[in-house]
Amino acid sequence: MDTIASALLEILTPEAGWSAQLVVRVTLSTVLLFTFILVLARTFGTRTFASFTSYDFLTNVAAGSLVASAILGRSIVEASLALLVLVLLQFVVSGGSARWRGAQDAADNDPVVLVERGVIQERAMRRARVSRAILDQHVRQAGLDDVGGVRLAVLESGGSISVLTG
Repeated sequence: MDTIASALLEILTPEAGWSAQLVVRVTLSTVLLFTFILVLARTFGTRTFASFTSYDFLTNVAAGSLVASAILGRSIVEASLALLVLVLLQFVVSGGSARWRGAQDAADNDPVVLVERGVIQERAMRRARVSRAILDQHVRQAGLDDVGGVRLAVLESGGSISVLTG
């Protein structure tokens, strides 16, 4: 029983021990990392993070990394605190995005029209870094042979491409 208690105490104690500086350092590091990754997500665009909004993706990746660090590290306390701060930040960002347009604009990429009335929007395709092969794949998935039958194809903020026919 002493062995279990000793191991548990070791797991729950940060390597350098508990301090206010530790809590502030981990919190500030998490906020700065969250902000940096959000800037990267906004800079490199929707195609980089297909199927998620940018902040959902970064929360999932960061959470996975924190969990891995906690599993491989000596103490789970620092990673747990960072994960808590990360989840709280994600909660604030998603709540703000749902309520205020400015917060949504800062966190999410705008949809991009790739095809309008059968005409490929070349400039938008280049800006969004969507190749013709990827567009053609989505057009075929919509049951069409070519873009001529596409009324609207949109790169959505989550990274998927919607194709409307007719």
